[in-house]
Amino acid sequence: MRSLKILVLTLVGLLALTSCQAAVEPVPAITSAAPQVTVEPEPEPVYVAAPLTGVEYLEGENLYLAMPAVSAKIDNTYSGRPQLALNDADIVYVTRVEVGLTRLLPVWHSRMPEAIGPVRSVRPVDASIVDPFHGVFAFSGGQAPFKTAAKATGLVISDEDTEMKNETYYRESTRKAPWNLYFSAQKLQELYAAEQPVPQAGFEFDAIPSAVSQGVSAKGLSVKYPQLKSVWDLGTAKFAWAEPLQTAWLRTQDGTPHTQFGGDQVAAKNVVVMEVVHDLSFVDPKYGAIPKAKLVNNEGIAHVFSDGYYLKGSWSKGESEDPIVLATESGEVLKLAIGNTWVEMMDVPKSVLKISLTEAVTE
Repeated sequence: MRSLKILVLTLVGLLALTSCQAAVEPVPAITSAAPQVTVEPEPEPVYVAAPLTGVEYLEGENLYLAMPAVSAKIDNTYSGRPQLALNDADIVYVTRVEVGLTRLLPVWHSRMPEAIGPVRSVRPVDASIVDPFHGVFAFSGGQAPFKTAAKATGLVISDEDTEMKNETYYRESTRKAPWNLYFSAQKLQELYAAEQPVPQAGFEFDAIPSAVSQGVSAKGLSVKYPQLKSVWDLGTAKFAWAEPLQTAWLRTQDGTPHTQFGGDQVAAKNVVVMEVVHDLSFVDPKYGAIPKAKLVNNEGIAHVFSDGYYLKGSWSKGESEDPIVLATESGEVLKLAIGNTWVEMMDVPKSVLKISLTEAVTE
């Protein structure tokens, strides 16, 4: 009987335990949902093209693009060479002066050297060249009507007298006067940054310039001025805005490589030879006729050399403040290679252009 009683009690306990277990609801596992993360797409980089070269820079990378241009009248005689920072200039104009010589009128904007020189006096054509670029125009004296024309452009006119208090000009002790006048370009640019706008674009640029797409292969050119010969030969050069060596035109003057201070040969992505009639009516008692290229409200033939190719076109200019415009013979915009440009203003008929093509062109 005792055994039977124990068995009954055991069965009752098991039934009670089973009943309790059946009454307990299963507790679901607690899980935490992953937070929703919104990934913002990376903004597309914005590039800004330098107006005088077409070289593109990441927005905000080149602070000079928001600053005014600086132009200067630079000596180009044997005594004035080597000049400073010619390869930093966006555009360099070769202009005729008295007794068959030339002077240079570079325009610096996308790159601004610390110093520039040697600075020489203003000439009659200069005002109509620098007018579209705004900014600062530096020179050292000159005839009264030439200085008056320069002031009429509205640019900041800068010379030793106007900058006396700013201490931006100095005389280089290793050079003899008058080829020893230099100025601090970056300081000059900063002084007048609030007064002048950035330069307006004149020439247009393309990765495939018009001379390459429409012209013929060339290996060099020369311009024989009455008392000077400028030669450009096809080669390669390291430009400040590009890492690898690039196709370039290398300048020789009077049989000697034209080098800037530091030893680098003058190099250009584009060479434009403009055929320009010159006015010889202004006669200096000592030096004779002082030529003035007739640019304003005028036009003529342009010979354009880019990336090893040559294309004949035309140039035109409206009022003094209007830029020089290049066009193909069919009237389309003539685009240059991206990079710096030298403009040889050949006075016709006194100067002669010779072009060396890679292969003879048959009509």
